[in-house]
Amino acid sequence: MSHDFSPTKVTAPIVTAGQNCWQIGNYYVTAQPTEAGLAVAQNLGIKSVICLRDALETTYLEFLPFDPEEDRTLTTSLGMSFVNIPFPHSPTDPAFNIPQDQFDIRAGAVLAVLKHLPQPILLHCSSGDRASALWAVHLIVNCGLTVQKAIGYATTSGLAVFTPYVQKYAPQSP
Repeated sequence: MSHDFSPTKVTAPIVTAGQNCWQIGNYYVTAQPTEAGLAVAQNLGIKSVICLRDALETTYLEFLPFDPEEDRTLTTSLGMSFVNIPFPHSPTDPAFNIPQDQFDIRAGAVLAVLKHLPQPILLHCSSGDRASALWAVHLIVNCGLTVQKAIGYATTSGLAVFTPYVQKYAPQSP
């Protein structure tokens, strides 16, 4: 049986206008939701939020600021589950970026929580790049897609800088 994992652009105002916001079945892959956007997500029936941002992330003018405790409080006050699995990233300081081995370990953690959280699930980072990278890893590991096919789908939803992480992804042994 063939599945279509093509992302569909979400027009509901979950993120700042112009930022990545995509739906693929019971999954949403997005940039940082706004405070009002989390309420919109809840109204759309989203049950869980996985945040991939790091608390030490530098605030970039083009992205919304981030406080993991504020995100957790707001998300859970709306009745949604919240998990933060940080993937450090800086568009201006590559030394801050997550090493491949840590990406692989944390990707395993994301895959584990994807299996246990109530759906629909919103997976986000600051821009949608890391969220799309983890979506691609999910497509490879849980859906049996080739790396090239998964990257093709994830590029639509915002995969860019994190493409090499997906290409080099090596699942960790339990």
